[in-house]
Amino acid sequence: MILTASKFDIICNTLDNGIILINKNLEVKFWNKWLEIRTGISTSTIIEKKLTDFYPDIDEKKLVRKISTALKLKSSTFYTPQISNYLLNIELGKITDRVFDNMQQSITITPFDLEEELVIIYIYDITMLCEMNYQLNEVKVEVEEKHEKLKLLLDATMEAIILLKDDVVIDCNEIAVKLFHYSSKYEIITKNLKELILNNKILYKADSEPIEVNILREDNSTFKALLNIKDTSIRSQIFKILTIVDVSEIRRKENLLTEQTKLAAMGEMIGNIAHQWRQPLNVISVSASGAKVKKDLGILSDESLNDSLKQILDTTEHLSETIDVFKDFYKEDKEKSLFNLSQNIHNNLSLIETVIAGNNIELHLDLDKDIYIYNFSNEFSQIIVNILHNACDAIKARLSNDELRIIKITARQEKNKAIIEIVDNAGGIEKDIIKKIFEPYFTTKHKYQGTGLGLYMTRKILKISMKGSIKATNKTFDHEEKKYKGALFKITLNIN
Repeated sequence: MILTASKFDIICNTLDNGIILINKNLEVKFWNKWLEIRTGISTSTIIEKKLTDFYPDIDEKKLVRKISTALKLKSSTFYTPQISNYLLNIELGKITDRVFDNMQQSITITPFDLEEELVIIYIYDITMLCEMNYQLNEVKVEVEEKHEKLKLLLDATMEAIILLKDDVVIDCNEIAVKLFHYSSKYEIITKNLKELILNNKILYKADSEPIEVNILREDNSTFKALLNIKDTSIRSQIFKILTIVDVSEIRRKENLLTEQTKLAAMGEMIGNIAHQWRQPLNVISVSASGAKVKKDLGILSDESLNDSLKQILDTTEHLSETIDVFKDFYKEDKEKSLFNLSQNIHNNLSLIETVIAGNNIELHLDLDKDIYIYNFSNEFSQIIVNILHNACDAIKARLSNDELRIIKITARQEKNKAIIEIVDNAGGIEKDIIKKIFEPYFTTKHKYQGTGLGLYMTRKILKISMKGSIKATNKTFDHEEKKYKGALFKITLNIN
């Protein structure tokens, strides 16, 4: 069909996105109304002129290369600016809560006339999506700031400390006063230890290791506490130092740590999902727009329509699967269930594939597909994602974009145990900190990038909930006849 200029104008000027008809020399052959309105540049001004004359900040070499690729492959390609998230610098209106000063854009280049070497550049306004991503990151930072405040709370003394001479209280700190519901320390001084501890027989056991006891308060109420007694010499006299920790308070704070960690992980994961959706949404938009243009031009064949519909259906199915995996990831396990280890790991990788791909990381899997574990599948998912996030962060911090970036995951069965190993090539963990990485609030990241709770909660879930273990070491391994060194996390779980 012969396309008239007037019909081309009418069709392209009705689309709610930018349309530029351009050749390999970046000479503009068409400029639609959408662009006229948003750029303030009229069609008569820019036609037959180079796009870079009006937008000198465009990476000309890259844009020409992308146009040539689209023409050579006879298919659409995506253009991603290196510095700013836009091709054309289009200023947005001055709104007080505006995140960006310039329109954020998604750019697709589609072949139009192969003989004349013409392509259509589609420009989509994705400012709203980018603002959502930005706000999600703001939520993540807010959660991490709350972690910092919680850290200050836990850095303060949590133990009640009582000094005794001949089993009589001679001094104590303010925490002890509050714990026993006294108004001042002088009310507890001179009391005998047996007046405070209900079961006096266990006091002899507390010399060797902390024990849990019932303690009597001044108002006759009781509470469970972790108690430890140590003898010490002060000025040649033997004293006892009694430390008491309210177990109920510890459990409350551990639950708070768990919830805070889940919030941080959820904020990070929502950001991953939002980023992961951008490309499929572009594919759907390009397929729908392309089919509409061809239909309006009268050149839409049944085969082309079916291809476009199939691409849209496949892409929406992928988005739906992403939602299902995301929902399963945060579903609370009420009971243990039998799950396939390999399938669980693959599902977790689908949640963070944008993080892995965005950091140019090669993922190598060696998973025994026949391992089934009777345990909490979602808690295991959180463990795997935590470790992979740490590996990605280490690689991004230590390796340049030009260096090979690797994460290897292996899973095998040894007798009645499942062994999962995750190793990267980021150089390993420094010897002076490797024993501290599972401690709460220990982190090597900037304070707004890490809370120090991820690995702590990972070990806690493994040890207490899943009855497993985790160990971190450094490992040197071979890959394609070269040696690499990185951190190795080894997880051990019972099969049954």
